[in-house]
This record gives sequence, C-alpha cells and structure tokens, in this order.
Amino acid sequence: MIEKIKLKPVFTKTVQGSLIILISLFLISWNAMADTPHTITDMVGRQVTLPNKVSRIIPTFKPVTLCLLSLGLQDKIVGIDSHSKRDKLTRAVFPEVATLKGVGSKSTGLNFETIVSLKPDLVVLYAQKDGTVLAHRLETLGIASIIILPESFENVKKSLRVIAMATGQPERAEKTVKVMDDILTQVAARIKTIDPAKRKTGYFASPRGLFSTAAGNMLQDDILYRAGVVNVAHELKGYFQDISPEQFITWNPDILILSRSLGRRTLERLSGPALSQVGAIRTKAVYRFPCNIAPWDFPSPLSALGTLWVAKKAYPDLFADMDMEKQSELFHQKLFGKTFQALGGTLDDAIYRDAAN
Repeated sequence: MIEKIKLKPVFTKTVQGSLIILISLFLISWNAMADTPHTITDMVGRQVTLPNKVSRIIPTFKPVTLCLLSLGLQDKIVGIDSHSKRDKLTRAVFPEVATLKGVGSKSTGLNFETIVSLKPDLVVLYAQKDGTVLAHRLETLGIASIIILPESFENVKKSLRVIAMATGQPERAEKTVKVMDDILTQVAARIKTIDPAKRKTGYFASPRGLFSTAAGNMLQDDILYRAGVVNVAHELKGYFQDISPEQFITWNPDILILSRSLGRRTLERLSGPALSQVGAIRTKAVYRFPCNIAPWDFPSPLSALGTLWVAKKAYPDLFADMDMEKQSELFHQKLFGKTFQALGGTLDDAIYRDAAN
C-alpha cells in the first residue's frame, strides 16, 4: 500500500504577510513615481517642470488649439484664445468650447488674470510677441508653460511632440506626425520627377494684403517648397514682409496663392490693368487656400493637406488621380475622428468660376 504524502503549503502565513507588504510597498512606490513631476525642454530652450498628470491646459493661439485637437487632448482644455473659440473646426470637433472662458489672443493681448484664475497645469505660448515675458510671469506663480515656434514642417512636428511630452502622452504625437508624413511623402515622391529648372514659381499673399508675403523662414515658404513651387520671396527674412506692386510685377509668379483672410478688395485689385500681365493673373492660376472651417496655410497639422493642395494646383497632370475631397475626408477622420464633410468642410478655394477644384 502506497502511503499518501501530505504536501505542506508553500506559503505560510508569515510568507504571505511578507508578500502582501512587498506588493503594498511596490504599489506605493509606483504611485509615487506616477505623481512625480517631469521636466522637458520647450522650443526656446527653457527647462519646464510639469506635474506628471496634466489635466488643465490653456492654448493661447489657434495653431496650438488645432494641435491639441489633432492629439485628442481637447478634454483637457479649460480656457481658450478668442480666435479658437470662434473657429468652425474647433467648434465642430469640440462643441464644449462654447462654454469655455476666452483668454484673449496673442495678436490683441492675452488676459493674464483670466489665465491664472482658471488654474491651469499648462499654458502653451508662442515665441513671438510677449510669449517669453508671459511665461516668466506664470512661472513666478508656479504655473507651467511651454513656448512653441511652429514655422516649418519639422517645427510643427516638434511642437506636437513637445506638447504631447508635456502632457505625459508622447505616443499621441507620433500618430499625428504619421498622418502628416503619409501626405508629405506622397507629394515628395511625385514632385521629384520635375526638373528643378522647370519648377513653377509661386507667391503667397498674406492675411495682411496682396502686397504682403511670406518670408523664407516661414511655414508658407516650406509649404510651397515641398509642393515643388519656388517661393519668389524666399530670400526675404522675418515674418510677413510688405513689398511694392513693382516688385510683385517683377517677380511675375506662375501661381498666386491667397490667404483665406483676404477680402473683396484684394480680388478687385487682381482685375486691374496694372497687374494683368503677371503670369498667374493672366492665366487665372490664382487660388485661395482651403478651407471654410480652418485654413490650411498656417502652422498646424492641416498644413500637410495644404501642401498636397498647392502641388495639385501647380502640377495638375502629376496629381490628376488625387481627389482632394477624398484625401480631406480621410485626413480629418484620422486626426479628429470625423470626416471632412461631417465637420462641415468644403474646399472653397476657387477665385475664378472656371478655376479647377
């Protein structure tokens, strides 16, 4: 007869108690780490310490708001710049924006007292104007802020990454950057077949007027370049630069791209006899940037779509199979969770009735 062997429990009460203590200590340590502030470097080289969980954000200009929306961080916005509060795309993606307090704008001035009263964990500022001064004032009150400068595609991507890192969710930036890169890579593959000597010249008319244009260190210059178009104002430096009508005529661009902000007076100037021999006007290669819900010609992930749009306008044969409506539908779905049409979007880019969409 085989004697049954009784196995003793491996874990005695003492061992079990020790294990529970170890697990408890681990959880306490993990929670402490989770609540530990982290430090990042913003785009002007400032070292910024932030709480690990950033849950209250204030964007102070529209490109930041669009970046936050593309990162899926709209639920963290507790106050917003006045331009974004009126923005059609922002309202479509984030209806709750209507209930948020406005904090002014970088162009007309930000309301420091309102920003402080909202008790943000993070304020996102622009390097231009008084961004650095405001960042210092917030720092003295223990409010974290980061400064971004998205004046090129690489810097738009860097802005996305800095914002995502500041919120403790860096993986979100990579998803948005990939959506942008998918478009930019397609454009690059097609325009590389164009002889550099045969690339079209282009002129961007800024929101300030027909004779105000984007300098070579601005995002609009990068958009034209990546679309295979040579910016006639590339050698200029700074931000939007005023030029003379004579300079515009001398440059004689092949394609003219207008900011959406330009009004009827600009269109009337285009029909005047003085400009009638400018190549773009003579051939009616004049367009205004899309779209009706948010412009694609200023710093935000939407500028990738703007690049495809410029390339298609400049080289329609190379991009004949590219349907801008379909591309816009897919792009907005990936970034904002809704299609372009569902958000109320239309290209609305033609200046002349017979201009191709």
